[in-house]
Amino acid sequence: YKPSYGIRLDSGDLTYLSQQCRKMLDEAGLNECKVFATNALDEYIITELERQNAAIDSYGVGDAIATSKHNPCFGNVYKLVQIDGQPVLKRSEDKFKLINPGFQITYRVIQNDSFKADVTCIRGGSFEKKLLAGEEINIRDEYDETRITTFKANSYQTKPLQHLVMSNGEIFADKRGIMERRQYYLNNLASFNPSQVRLMNPHYYKVDISNDLYDMKKTIINNIIKEIDEFSCN
Repeated sequence: YKPSYGIRLDSGDLTYLSQQCRKMLDEAGLNECKVFATNALDEYIITELERQNAAIDSYGVGDAIATSKHNPCFGNVYKLVQIDGQPVLKRSEDKFKLINPGFQITYRVIQNDSFKADVTCIRGGSFEKKLLAGEEINIRDEYDETRITTFKANSYQTKPLQHLVMSNGEIFADKRGIMERRQYYLNNLASFNPSQVRLMNPHYYKVDISNDLYDMKKTIINNIIKEIDEFSCN
């Protein structure tokens, strides 16, 4: 960044104060002076400040990045999906806790440089082979079997979303600098449909599973139910 100087606003009506400060600074010939704003900012407050034409050059965001207001506790649980090459799953009455079985991989489907969907499939399975060959594929909503999306042959590209980060104790770290990472983020963000990244009522982005993974999951669940019924009868 080019070295610069500025003032910081940390309370009060940020729109009004920034506009008044900008006016005073410009009248004093301090046109290069930047206006920096903080004070419990988040994406919603910043959007509103921009809508009100606040004369703010940059924002400082702290708490809203360090802590998620909507979901401050991240519940992360590791569950077995395969034992000795055999796909398994943990049954649950809560469909959102019902995991997908087997050794999986997730791909992003891209059309005309635009992200269309993410699909999880069985690693090395028939669907992955069709996907990598550019053949026609069907993906389905994990929780609504009636919602199926078709991608015609040779109409899309793919990229895997899982990458090796450690092997035999060796870390394969991302060596990109902070500005390169920023540009990578912006490029990815621009590849989504604008309706999917808006703050208010964003459009649903497809995060689906393959037919073979769906069928495997249903088969295992049905087998578990059958075993439970047989055990109950005995």
